[in-house]
Amino acid sequence: MHPLYVEANQIAEKLQAARLEVVQLTSSLAQSEYELAVVKARIERKLIKQVGDEKRLGSTVTARERVFTLARDANEEYLVKLKRYNQSDLALEQSRVEVLALQDKLSIVLVVMRVERK
Repeated sequence: MHPLYVEANQIAEKLQAARLEVVQLTSSLAQSEYELAVVKARIERKLIKQVGDEKRLGSTVTARERVFTLARDANEEYLVKLKRYNQSDLALEQSRVEVLALQDKLSIVLVVMRVERK
């Protein structure tokens, strides 16, 4: 057995765990995105109900979006959900980078093993 065989297997196991983490984090990000969209819709609906008509919030779509943005920024629940979403997104990206690093490491070990066999 090649001396790097054990190391290659360890890296493969870490790679499998990292890939599973990507799947879990992807699911968590999707849930965070959904929760954020629901809170956003509630805030916007409440604001529209308060003024009676969406067009009273601004004469253009851009003007209304600015009003909605300010309303979301003033809402604590939205900010908490936004923070969770951003943290989930960052964790997912970090996990993807880890997968790529492990793939590179495994590739290097396998190349070294092939070269040493010759």
